[in-house]
Amino acid sequence: MIRKLVVTDNDVATTILRLVLGVIFFAHGAQKLLGWFGGYDSPHDGFFTGVLHIPAVFAFLAIAAEFFGGLGLIFGLFTRVASFGSCAT
Repeated sequence: MIRKLVVTDNDVATTILRLVLGVIFFAHGAQKLLGWFGGYDSPHDGFFTGVLHIPAVFAFLAIAAEFFGGLGLIFGLFTRVASFGSCAT
């Protein structure tokens, strides 16, 4: 089972797609988590909980899935788990 999570193929198209999506999800996660790229100053500024009325636990999970999932896709670490978290967001 663990082998299915860590083994990848040597296809160039898959690698390019993984890198592009990883950069996109990392940028969105960094915008929410770190305030980069014109984002808010912190994830606790009240946008998710105040404006969107999302519970803080789910807001944290969404931000973590985008940020760390993007990093996982860029570096190729557990790409299936990282892409599932990004997809679920």
